[in-house]
Amino acid sequence: MNFRNLLLSVACLFVISPPLWGQESFSDLLRRVPASANALMVIDVDGVFSSPIAVHEGWKDQHEAEFVKRPLMLPPEADRIVVASQMKPHRDFEQNWELAVMHLTEPFSMRSVARAEGGYTDEINGQAAAWTPSDAYFVSLDSSVMGVMYPADRQAVSRWVGISQMKQTSNLSAYLNEASASATKQTPIVMALDLGDIVVPHVLDQGLRDARLTKDDPAKQRASKAVILSLQGVVLNVELGDKPQGTFQVDFTQSPEVFGNDAKGLVLEAASRFGVGIENLDDWQATVQSNSIVMKGELSKTAMRKLFSLMELPSAKFSTLKNEKPAPDDQETIGKATQAYYQSLSTLLDDIRKEFTTNRDARRTMAPVYLERYGRMIDRLPILNVDEELLAFGASVSETLRSMSVAQKSGGVKAGVRKSQTYGAYSYNYDNNGYYYRRPTQSVRTQIDREEQGKARVIRFQSWKQIEDGLSDVRKKMTAKYRVAF
Repeated sequence: MNFRNLLLSVACLFVISPPLWGQESFSDLLRRVPASANALMVIDVDGVFSSPIAVHEGWKDQHEAEFVKRPLMLPPEADRIVVASQMKPHRDFEQNWELAVMHLTEPFSMRSVARAEGGYTDEINGQAAAWTPSDAYFVSLDSSVMGVMYPADRQAVSRWVGISQMKQTSNLSAYLNEASASATKQTPIVMALDLGDIVVPHVLDQGLRDARLTKDDPAKQRASKAVILSLQGVVLNVELGDKPQGTFQVDFTQSPEVFGNDAKGLVLEAASRFGVGIENLDDWQATVQSNSIVMKGELSKTAMRKLFSLMELPSAKFSTLKNEKPAPDDQETIGKATQAYYQSLSTLLDDIRKEFTTNRDARRTMAPVYLERYGRMIDRLPILNVDEELLAFGASVSETLRSMSVAQKSGGVKAGVRKSQTYGAYSYNYDNNGYYYRRPTQSVRTQIDREEQGKARVIRFQSWKQIEDGLSDVRKKMTAKYRVAF
């Protein structure tokens, strides 16, 4: 074969053979995820850091505060990451467990992980491991693969290690496997949630009777029910160009064309009801394509931080602090670490502040899901060499956010209890499944919801004022103490 023909053959290979992205490039990581996972995030780390916005803003800079520039924590020593979880979307996205599997371009010993994270080394099911104060276990799964599981349930970690050592293909659902294959250099972040069989028919009936878009139209309720019961899941693809763009897809086994122009409104209402609404979503364009509702639009960093808070690495301190050492007597080092912690804390609180300064009742979508997740993100910030007084304030903030989240959840629980006690205001219905059931009339339900959520909002506003006052006070103290701008 002459040189010209050789070049032609090589060129044909590039044209005919697709790039090995998507599921193929993540297959070794995906096979290590337990079959019980119903939520997945696939991240091409190289694709993220090489994107125009990441290069322009210096997302890879390890010396910047965690969330000042970047919308999520990513160790640059990894080139591919899979985050998985078993979630309860109908219970404020509570997690039974969360784990991450990372393909590393440079090795990390568990001793160095334990030192950076402030934990201790261990051995689990024959593999080197490290426990960390962020309530997570790190495990060396292979020479170039590291895993981390939250919470730090040693028995669960041991069983996961055993599964991950088996030479098997992915045991994930077909829906999650298909979603993972859409990750590319141009779309380096893919989030997917398998929602198959999650919809409870009689609960859906009540929801459609209450929903703004269907409550006055029984025919629309019946048509909508058939489609919603065929729900498969949702996928978010994030493209990182000069500006982040998102494509949010809701998949069914039946065509959702019955929703017509109401498709976008139904998605927004569902996101709000589940407590995961984001401000950008209102401006996105929506279309019905085959058996899916597809929405596209721009993603702000605040929106990305919220969405990524649903599934994130349990910790990345092993990377950000790998070269750091305790310096209890070095005021300059302590000042810089304290400043970085304060900036990260401020950035996270700014996201919440935007919600509380709107005229939409502090956007109930912020609570309780995001409040709990933001409290967790604060707990996971690097704390090495950070001023003890600021750390104490940060701990109190995360605890307050959790209390605010619990207050909002309790409002819903109390509302449910009160509804069950209003027997005199019940109407009777014969369900299609063949049984009678009682339900409170719409006016009673609405009043109960408003009263109980109103009580929760009072708690939230009082707590937020305490956070604002405390942040202002600690900023003044840190500025005076270290003589740098906070």
